[in-house]
Amino acid sequence: LRGSLSLLGHLDYIPAERDQGACGNCWAWAGTGAMGIALNVEENVFDRLSVQFISLCNAAKPCCEGGWLRDLASFYSFEGYAIPWSNNNADWRNRDGNCNGACEEIATFPDYPIQSITAESILTHGVGRAQAISNIKNLLNQNRAVWFGFFMGTQEDWDRFYTFWNTQSEAALWNFDSSCDKPYTSAGGGHAVLCVGYDDTDPENSYWIMLNSWGTTAGRPNGLFRVDMDMNYDCMDLDWEYNLYWQTLDIEFDIEDFVLYVDPSASCGGHAPCYPAIQEAIDAAGSTATLRIAEGRYHEALALNSGKTLTLEGGWDISFTTQSSSTTIDSLTVTGGSVTVEYINCR
Repeated sequence: LRGSLSLLGHLDYIPAERDQGACGNCWAWAGTGAMGIALNVEENVFDRLSVQFISLCNAAKPCCEGGWLRDLASFYSFEGYAIPWSNNNADWRNRDGNCNGACEEIATFPDYPIQSITAESILTHGVGRAQAISNIKNLLNQNRAVWFGFFMGTQEDWDRFYTFWNTQSEAALWNFDSSCDKPYTSAGGGHAVLCVGYDDTDPENSYWIMLNSWGTTAGRPNGLFRVDMDMNYDCMDLDWEYNLYWQTLDIEFDIEDFVLYVDPSASCGGHAPCYPAIQEAIDAAGSTATLRIAEGRYHEALALNSGKTLTLEGGWDISFTTQSSSTTIDSLTVTGGSVTVEYINCR
């Protein structure tokens, strides 16, 4: 069946900042994008995930070395969580191709726990064009983004692609067929991008929607390009190596609300993270969180002006085992996001 689909609305990203620069970790950008879409689809959490985290903390690879989707799955299977881009030192800092910073400098709270993650190949080789297209569309129609890796073996082909990226608009189509049956030279190389949808409503202009990690150009304000759907999915070089690879992530998050504690004495009964002021906890919270607040009077005019979903639980005793009293604040102003309150008085 013909139609169109875009998963881009599930991904929190700033096109100009989605730029790997001189760092050769395109595979991580595409894979992290697939994780971000899954996070929104599965958990309704819309948050930009850190690429710096895997770049600096992956002991299996240098920070800007090439890789595959399985390398990303292996890293996150071991770590067991992803973290927001907004965490301290978790924003992208390796654009110059160097390892800028150290893993231990990246704040890992808040995080998004991962229950399981594996990389899966999508069958596109040896099945014919129609079946290859159907297999890819099947995954996208499940709201699962597709990791797309491609190889071109000559400098001529890469020069043409660079020109296409830098000078064409997002409506232009790229076809890989011209790279088939060519030698793989010393100028050959690969790249990975994220397939976020398709449009084949027009049989004469059917395409995959690809999100790159090369920032933006004058003609590509969203960092996108299109790949002709009617291409040779069995494209090979002269050494009989496939040029095109389609993969996806089977990932399940295990997210419960993040719990932050507030106690003027900053002890919080031994619980962490602990904040002496409610507003500090609000500012530190992730997109979804519960704040457990010790009983008593807080002379604070609280404000939430971002898209967070928070629950403020007042009235906790000093050990945070019983919620039987109340917490009093000066005021609460919400201009963005949403807040649910329990045992909170405003005076």
